[in-house]
Amino acid sequence: MSGCGGGSAASSEAASSGNTASGFTSSAAIAVTDPVTVGTLKGMSDALVVGDHIVVRSRSDAFVTLNGQPVYPGTRLSVLDKQGKLVSTTDYGFTLAAGYTGDWVMMLSPDGFIMVQSTSGTRLQHFDAQARLVGGVTDLYPTVAATSTTEYAAAENGGAVDGNGFWLATTFSLLPVTDKTQYVLKLCKFDFSGRQLTPPFMISTSALHPRVAAAGGAVLAGWLEGGGGMLAMWSKGAGAPTIRSINTGGSQPYPLVLTTDGKMGVLWNGKATMTSTGGVMGVMIDNYGTPLLATGRTDLTQETLSAHWDGNVRATVIDAHAYKGGIAIAGSAVGALKAGEPITDVLVLADYTLGTDPLSSSAQTILRFTLPGRAALGPTPVLRQMLFDDHAVLLIGDDNRLQAVYTTRNR
Repeated sequence: MSGCGGGSAASSEAASSGNTASGFTSSAAIAVTDPVTVGTLKGMSDALVVGDHIVVRSRSDAFVTLNGQPVYPGTRLSVLDKQGKLVSTTDYGFTLAAGYTGDWVMMLSPDGFIMVQSTSGTRLQHFDAQARLVGGVTDLYPTVAATSTTEYAAAENGGAVDGNGFWLATTFSLLPVTDKTQYVLKLCKFDFSGRQLTPPFMISTSALHPRVAAAGGAVLAGWLEGGGGMLAMWSKGAGAPTIRSINTGGSQPYPLVLTTDGKMGVLWNGKATMTSTGGVMGVMIDNYGTPLLATGRTDLTQETLSAHWDGNVRATVIDAHAYKGGIAIAGSAVGALKAGEPITDVLVLADYTLGTDPLSSSAQTILRFTLPGRAALGPTPVLRQMLFDDHAVLLIGDDNRLQAVYTTRNR
């Protein structure tokens, strides 16, 4: 697979469009190599760049049986070099949290990285740069007994590193959880040892699925409330966050760092459900959490970033990063790579340049390609871009395997 003519096992295509006035260009600036299978890893949950290499979190071999089916924790940590080649792997199984099959938030720390439970708890674990467990466990908030009916228990977490610590947005609820449970949301900054650097600010009394982005002393939290998207924007030097609703049509907002000095944006998928297709959308926002739109425009559903993806967007979780003055997005769409070809999973690498115009009208560079033999992705694909100064490694994970694709961009 190659964006510059090489590779016969797979195919690629520069997306084409007559809409040159919008700044859309072909994919000559993005090139990819043939995919390489990474060891026997499967079920990738997350990954991050740690120094000059990559740490991947994937499915453990340990499992518990629920409703007659095995459920695996995502606690295998593997080190890959900057080319995507497997160097080492450690399966922590349930040693990080007994019986816990929920997800984890991975964040960089000064001496490696940390992981915080993202569901049903706030357990903090430390790892060195080679993914070796360091020290003991810290609970960021007091644990609550499963039999308690009077204490608020942590339910979901979203986090992001900023300078001397990390921000954590946490939902809490009374037990037992039912279909009528209300979740309050608190935002707090911790240092890397787990000590609170700010008081936990209550920012919502009815919240689901918190996400956080932070940079340059600014922090942006996003969540769903009453079926609509909400933002809490905490500008550098402000005493408390500014909270506002945004009309994303009930879709999950994903806060995004745009620049190192604290410029923020938010992305979302155009459909709220896990099974419906929809476009990837996004806006830049000001210091008060207000979307920056074209004059006279108020409808956020017009802020599409995937008009040239030529297919129905498949992934509901968006992988996006600030990269060299713009945004790099990896996604997948169900469609044909070229007219007349079979419908399949088409992978998309898309770059968007930041400027003074709304994000949806920024200059765009897009590459569409398929896996060898137009192979389909697994039922729950996860895409992660590992960005280095001179290249990137696109990790493509599903239930069956993990593949690495070497990527270059002409920026």
